Amino acid sequence: MNVNRIKFLIAGAVLLSAFLFLFLSAFQSENLSYFLTVDEIADKGQSLSGRGIRVEGKIVPDSLLRNSEAMRISFTLQGENSVLPVKYTGVPPDLIENGFPVIAEGKINGQGVLVAKNLMVACPSKFTEMKDAGEKVPDAADHLKL
Repeated sequence: MNVNRIKFLIAGAVLLSAFLFLFLSAFQSENLSYFLTVDEIADKGQSLSGRGIRVEGKIVPDSLLRNSEAMRISFTLQGENSVLPVKYTGVPPDLIENGFPVIAEGKINGQGVLVAKNLMVACPSKFTEMKDAGEKVPDAADHLKL
């Protein structure tokens, strides 16, 4: 073998190793999360502890508690047959209110509480228009029917 061929093989091995590393590390990212319902989370229980999940549900009326000074909110998400407590630290979406469907993304802690790192209100502009017009705001069950 000549020197140029050896250099080419070494460079190829380094590039292949780099691509393999990037490929494998992408699947171990914390950005991956399972999209589950509140009832699925209740069924799986502690097996989801520490794993990234995303869940959609309707905020149970009168469960939304705000601590503006600490920038914390907590609420309970309603599923078909079960509920899931959620805690969030940060600036919440403007339109988050009791009864609105939200999508929460985070991890379940040891006490079975979803510690959310992201909160989203589904179609907030549409809900504002509907609320202003006095129409019924859809909930998570209505989304599943579609």
